[in-house]
Amino acid sequence: MKILLILGAGKEQAAAFEAARARNIRTIALDMNPEAPARALADEFHPVSTRDRDAILKFAREYPSRIDGVMTIASDIPHMVSAAAEVLGARHIPVAVAELCVHKLRMKEVLRDAGVNVPAFARIARAADLKAFAAQVGYPIVVKPVDSSGARGVQRLSAGMDLEAAFAYAGRYSFGGGVIAEKFISGLQISTEGLMHDGVFHCTGFADRNYARLDDARPFMVEDGGDIPTVLNAADKALVEAEFEKATRALGIDWGPSKGDMILGGDGRPYVIEIAARLSGGNFCYDKVPWSTGVDIVDILVDMAVGNPVDAARFMPTRAMATSQRYFFPAPGVIRDIRGLDAVAGGAIRKVDVWAKAGDAVAAAENHPSRVGYVISCAPTRAQAVAAAEDAVRRVRFVTED
Repeated sequence: MKILLILGAGKEQAAAFEAARARNIRTIALDMNPEAPARALADEFHPVSTRDRDAILKFAREYPSRIDGVMTIASDIPHMVSAAAEVLGARHIPVAVAELCVHKLRMKEVLRDAGVNVPAFARIARAADLKAFAAQVGYPIVVKPVDSSGARGVQRLSAGMDLEAAFAYAGRYSFGGGVIAEKFISGLQISTEGLMHDGVFHCTGFADRNYARLDDARPFMVEDGGDIPTVLNAADKALVEAEFEKATRALGIDWGPSKGDMILGGDGRPYVIEIAARLSGGNFCYDKVPWSTGVDIVDILVDMAVGNPVDAARFMPTRAMATSQRYFFPAPGVIRDIRGLDAVAGGAIRKVDVWAKAGDAVAAAENHPSRVGYVISCAPTRAQAVAAAEDAVRRVRFVTED
């Protein structure tokens, strides 16, 4: 029986444990949380932080049996996955490449130098640098930590905003304290995802991100789900996919997953915002894409990680359905009651998940982790899927008080 080491045992990693079990692959979970939600799905669990490199490598070296592969989902730790896989002699993204992909500034420098379309950007060491950058490229601009994820610390700045406060806020969310700014590009924001397998890059996921609440959350940039299929025509979709693949190859991802945050700008050009060397979170790789296209990228990566053969036909869509995801954004305050939740399941609504509960205090959304729940619909057409998801969100009422 082959053995797969999975870094993290949260909700987002559950699909990896389930896929491995279906293939009779033994799983080992590492997670610092002894109450991790997916712990019960693992064959073994060990309380090790997925950001403690030394502890992970010590575990990998001392484990008494051969571990055949390492992976994660959603967690922005590809450098930990690659380091563990290197010690174990398993297939992996090169460690240097994985480390590059968790540092937004160095990533963008490599992409720019390779001729990939990226927004104008600059390293920000002090608030004065933000002012100088804005003067150079014009507002709006985006400021963010160089090494965080989930929109933590990300802000869209316009003229007259407090640059000192914006710089300090972004820095608080950076593991190393680094901050980057980039020109805000207007256009359709897109999530892409794929796998490099035997030298061929397969773009398996393509969804339009929903930023209808962008102005409501100013200066923060909080996505409200997304929709499959895209509204783009075939030619524009191909442009975005080509730039995504170009970026993936430019970074040196020669095996395994690549996740892209892309924009098709108003100038008709595709831009790369970020590339992550991992599978996506937010239900994209393990719910929305499989329901829409039939392509199960988690299942494929599980096989790739442990060295099982993968038929290229598994990358080909087998269905054409639409999915839509929308999040719940309660008014700030203490939740006293959640009404209507039981009534929204069924029909086109495939999944409802709310992690907030009565008695919890909620603040205005500042990043993706501050969202409190979601619905996902699946229907024959995009319009039907969007209507079902948005109607479900409207029918749930969060009763809050200051």
